[in-house]
Amino acid sequence: MHRLLPAVPMLTAAVALGLLAAHLPRVRDLVHGAARPGLSLAGRRLMRLGIVLLGLKLSLGDVLGVGWAALAVVLTTVAATFLGTWWLGRRIGLPGDQPLLIAAGYSICGASAVGAVGQARGSDERDSATAVTLVTLCGTLAIVALPLLQHPLGLADEAFGRWVGASVHDVGQVVAAAQTAGDAALGEAVVVKLMRVALLAPLV
Repeated sequence: MHRLLPAVPMLTAAVALGLLAAHLPRVRDLVHGAARPGLSLAGRRLMRLGIVLLGLKLSLGDVLGVGWAALAVVLTTVAATFLGTWWLGRRIGLPGDQPLLIAAGYSICGASAVGAVGQARGSDERDSATAVTLVTLCGTLAIVALPLLQHPLGLADEAFGRWVGASVHDVGQVVAAAQTAGDAALGEAVVVKLMRVALLAPLV
């Protein structure tokens, strides 16, 4: 698809094709049957391993390279998103640990943060599943929506990358959205996103 339409990034195409394929009649049975253990392994352990490997690339020089202003934005965004989402979830009456898990997923790194906080809290599996579904849905929508907003908002590639890194939930989704604006945007997005990921341990 990328070779036919170079404007469509490979990761974005992979996400879209995966969503479509998983809902085809015969493939859907395979996804919920024989392929489930392999997909669970890829979606949990391999995804987390990928995040760890990405995190190893983050150095103090990278953090300082984006500037103290960007660091302040990341800290403020994470704190405001976490506390605001947690408060709103409790305010509208979400049951169990759902407000906490959704807040962790939105503010840090999507499904991985939900899993880590859910394990630490001993959360009910249904609460975790609901939180993962919401952060995955919103992050997937961001892959499509944010690139469409870059030029109307007049954002340079680096600024767009920082915006994506500071706002999109999952690391894979950040990469998929930011790469639409090129390598400069992708580099900025990954550094900013990894700064958020680094806050997972103190949050837990």
